[in-house]
Amino acid sequence: MDKKRSTSSKSHEDVEGEPVAKKSRLVFKTIIYDESIPNQWLDEPPLAVWDHMIIPFLGLKDLALSRPVCTFFEAYWQEKFSNNVLPLRVGYDVATINEVMDVIEELSSRREYTKASPFVVLLGKGQHQVTMIMDGLYRGETVLEITRSNILFLGKGIDATKMLGEFEIFEQQNITFKQLTLTNTNAGHGIYISNSEVEIVDVVITRCEENGITVYSDQNLEEKEQVVLTRCQITDNSTGVNAGDFANIKMIDCIVRNNTDTGMFISRKCTINVHGEATAIHSNGDTGIYASVSSNVRIHLPSHHNTIYNNGEDRMTSSGGTITNVE
Repeated sequence: MDKKRSTSSKSHEDVEGEPVAKKSRLVFKTIIYDESIPNQWLDEPPLAVWDHMIIPFLGLKDLALSRPVCTFFEAYWQEKFSNNVLPLRVGYDVATINEVMDVIEELSSRREYTKASPFVVLLGKGQHQVTMIMDGLYRGETVLEITRSNILFLGKGIDATKMLGEFEIFEQQNITFKQLTLTNTNAGHGIYISNSEVEIVDVVITRCEENGITVYSDQNLEEKEQVVLTRCQITDNSTGVNAGDFANIKMIDCIVRNNTDTGMFISRKCTINVHGEATAIHSNGDTGIYASVSSNVRIHLPSHHNTIYNNGEDRMTSSGGTITNVE
């Protein structure tokens, strides 16, 4: 099947060189079934049926594989790829989470993704296990290294989508995680961030062998938040949040609890701004918040708000670190 015949009233000359997907398709035509014509409804469906009933069900992998089969599909691919409406579905377009960055690297060389129009990775229901072994400093850990900016990892909800392993982000911008649970019972962190801008929304980071989330930066950006966490739960890790070296973090309505060591350990000129009535830092084994070496934790809640409680010790400071309520 090389091509489909158009039902448009234009002449052949009128449509010469015009992309198939851009042609006028909603031209009504009576189709009479003729049982003597083999495969009539496979070979000759109305173009409006392709536009509105078939193509919307085809994903990135489907259209990519259809392109070399029939030139009819090329315009659909170009239209959807150019408009960035082809998310990458893990478990369907690629078999495992390990293959995600290979596809992103390839497609990023063909079009530009932005903060407003990021590359979308859809993580479906179930568990997604990272099986790659990271070489170098963290040899032996299962790590997915994010090597491109402007990516959204979108799950189906904290009870439905579970990521097993570590996300590692070095010098990337506009990386977003939403609606998933992340755990890493191997040696390693949940999310390791260095010199990057990351947003984490409605995510549970739990049962990580080391830190739930680690953030470092060698850039003193002062009031610019490099990492923003909204409605996140950081629970049952060794340390919940470990940050230092000028890192600037904003937390909104986050819960940090039941970490065996420290809920939030902040050092070396790091700044964390804590907002939201739903904020709770409690039941951590050693300390709720530990601020050291000129780091600052600003809690934007009244001092009577029950923000930090039932920890081994709720607040601890040393070497010029501060923890203050900003009302």
